[in-house]
Amino acid sequence: MKRLLTGEKRRTMIAVAAIVFGAVLFYVLLQHFSSVRAAFLTIRRVVAPIVYGLCAAFVINLPMSLFERKLFPRLRQKKPAAARGLSLALAYILVLGFVALLIALVVPRVTEGVILLSSHSGEYVEAVSKKLEELAEKLASSPEAYDIVEKAVNNFIDKLRAFAVDFLPKLPGITVSALGVLYSVLVTFVISIHALIYKERLCAFARRIATALVPKTHIKGFFGYCAYANSTFKKYIVGQLLSCLLIGVLCYVGMRVLSMPYPELIAAFICVAALIPIIGPWGSIGLSAFIILMSSLNDPWKALWFIIMMIIIQLVDDNVVYPRIMGGSIGVPGILVLAAIIVAGGLFGIPGLLVAVPTAAVIRRVFTDWIAKRNGERAAEAEDAGAGADPPEPEKA
Repeated sequence: MKRLLTGEKRRTMIAVAAIVFGAVLFYVLLQHFSSVRAAFLTIRRVVAPIVYGLCAAFVINLPMSLFERKLFPRLRQKKPAAARGLSLALAYILVLGFVALLIALVVPRVTEGVILLSSHSGEYVEAVSKKLEELAEKLASSPEAYDIVEKAVNNFIDKLRAFAVDFLPKLPGITVSALGVLYSVLVTFVISIHALIYKERLCAFARRIATALVPKTHIKGFFGYCAYANSTFKKYIVGQLLSCLLIGVLCYVGMRVLSMPYPELIAAFICVAALIPIIGPWGSIGLSAFIILMSSLNDPWKALWFIIMMIIIQLVDDNVVYPRIMGGSIGVPGILVLAAIIVAGGLFGIPGLLVAVPTAAVIRRVFTDWIAKRNGERAAEAEDAGAGADPPEPEKA
């Protein structure tokens, strides 16, 4: 019996059992999809502050560890708790101070720009209508085509008005949601502080759990992949933040030099959108160009110059600045990056988009190593089979 459950047959039976179990589980989930979805959303809402707190701790740990090593090396040796507390306080002061400075500098101008855009929306619509009329006269288009365009514009305006009317009754619910968000932020903040203060204990506890669950033959490789994931995420976070900040600053300077409207609003939007790989930078360029076009109908070339400027900035960042910041590529092909963004965004929304690339890099590393190991085992089995075969009989004279 043991001989029947060894080697390739054993792996085949395990694979068949896993497929059957997965098919049955998938069928059960489909039969109770609404209940499963509701339970999943409830669990996600409860667990989300904890996950966000651990993620915030991972990010804050980068400057905190730097402060511990560079600013308080002696205090760290004599009184590690005091060095940890000072480094943690400095790290939070740095991060929160930067956020507060950004809010103080950008939010008033962004709010002013949004209010100004909203107050002149009627003028923009009227100007667009005039442009459409001029274009229709120049191209001598048919009245039917012009009626289609006019109906589309009017339909869009009606939807905007309906949204504004429906938005007011929802304000109390939005206020309650804002309080819930504030509570989640507070819980995230507390969890991140505790995780950073006791990070060695948490890592040791996680290591003991992994040692108990993972087989001995795979424990070394498991910890190796954990170390690779840690370095990959650190490198990606630092590189992405510096790259986004540089893109936002260059966008703001370029818009100021070229006298384009709403530089603070658009630069802040470009900077935040650049956190999402591929989709964020190029999608934000199109929307920003539309805003510039709507606010500069007398000089529509500004929108074109903005697109050209942002393409140059993006190409310089992708090919010169970003590789230097990252210290090389993290080893994810473009098609895999796009697939990871689509899947992670569809499953987890914006948080999934932010961590899609490093997660894909770790999964690719694990999958590549598994393929190499399997191919090596197949080659070894083929060699053993060839060595164990009977030698061919000599030919008779």
